[in-house]
Amino acid sequence: MQPTPRFPWKSEYTVGNESIDEQHRTLLELAGLLHMAVAAGQGYKIIQNAFAALVKYTEEHFSAEEQFWISAKSSILDQHKRLHRDITQELLALRFEGPYGVVFCTPNELTNWVEHRLIAHFIEEDQRVYRSLTQGARKKRTTA
Repeated sequence: MQPTPRFPWKSEYTVGNESIDEQHRTLLELAGLLHMAVAAGQGYKIIQNAFAALVKYTEEHFSAEEQFWISAKSSILDQHKRLHRDITQELLALRFEGPYGVVFCTPNELTNWVEHRLIAHFIEEDQRVYRSLTQGARKKRTTA
């Protein structure tokens, strides 16, 4: 039996673009894997690999999403890019060099970041930008 995902996809997260929504699902899956590794007290390598995968995919997704907004001629691209940089920096801050070596966030800190920054970004920012696009611009595809 498969465990219940820590950050399950919900219909209210949907932006409306199939490719962007699929990327958002992948971000939640990767965050869930990291959460499981940290909560279970897995070894450094496992947690580091899970963290690196989440960071890499977050950066790839944001880049692909920004390309989509460029091709769709979004008027608030610069503001959206700044938000992406802020969210990425906050993610990177969940892993830091402490006096005793590398320290990763607690499961609660990760949950907080996912729910209050990542998911909130899907709902508040991405949906707003997507709704502001013309019908033709909405149909463009994005890849990551």
